[in-house]
Amino acid sequence: MTSGVIILADGRPLRWYEFGDPDGSPVLYTAGTPVSGLGGASYDETARAAGLRWISPDKPGYGASGYQRRRRLASWSDDLLALAGHLGLDRFALAGESGGVPFTLAAAHQLADRVSVVALIASGGPMSRADRVGMNASARVMNWLARNAPALNTFRIAAMRRELVSAKNRQRALEDEVAAAPDAAHAAAARIEFEAVADALRQGTRATVQELALIKREWTFPLSEVATPVHLWHGARDRNAPIAFARRLARELPDATLHISDSSGHDVGVDRSGEVMAVLASYVK
Repeated sequence: MTSGVIILADGRPLRWYEFGDPDGSPVLYTAGTPVSGLGGASYDETARAAGLRWISPDKPGYGASGYQRRRRLASWSDDLLALAGHLGLDRFALAGESGGVPFTLAAAHQLADRVSVVALIASGGPMSRADRVGMNASARVMNWLARNAPALNTFRIAAMRRELVSAKNRQRALEDEVAAAPDAAHAAAARIEFEAVADALRQGTRATVQELALIKREWTFPLSEVATPVHLWHGARDRNAPIAFARRLARELPDATLHISDSSGHDVGVDRSGEVMAVLASYVK
């Protein structure tokens, strides 16, 4: 793993991490909510095996990236473009997971001439009542608050932060999660996610509360204008982001392929990471 920080035009720092093959074809990966760029480590081995350079930045207000007061979905495109310029990338693939999906699609819309293919994993976003069928109670509450009373999510995120920012509390919660993991791959992914969520929340709760409000309300760009090929991976057992939403995205995007894992939940990225990498590599090599 390598990392770096650049200063953006508005003075904000942007930190990123690199995993996979340092000489491989570049993929700009946007992690979920709230997950810092450290979350990209889950794909380190499979990206390296596929010859992909997996570049995973901290979103605004996460990790070491500066908070952006007037943040919009489309503004992430500007940050990615600045990072691509710094790294000398003319063309690249995009990948987004869970709460990172809306930002990834917005970037695909804004940066169409630079993007070869898009991978969406366990897609989250503004779900209709029909899309929310099967969603667990906690996710329902967070979704409702994000749309109707965003500031109230502060209390829920603050509780998460108290559990994870404390090393002692985080270790206890992690041990419970690892004990319930079905295999070594899921246990390793759990360790990475716990560290990445703790890292994302180091600066506080406001970036996560802001982000939830952005991604759970109607998006500001038409899906019909995202012309780049999009591949979606979704678990049929996902109760955080039920599969109905991914099916709707696949119908509304002009060039979309939906890959369903019948045995997966929200961890479909771990289950199908080799497949994700193989598909991306087929477009960029």
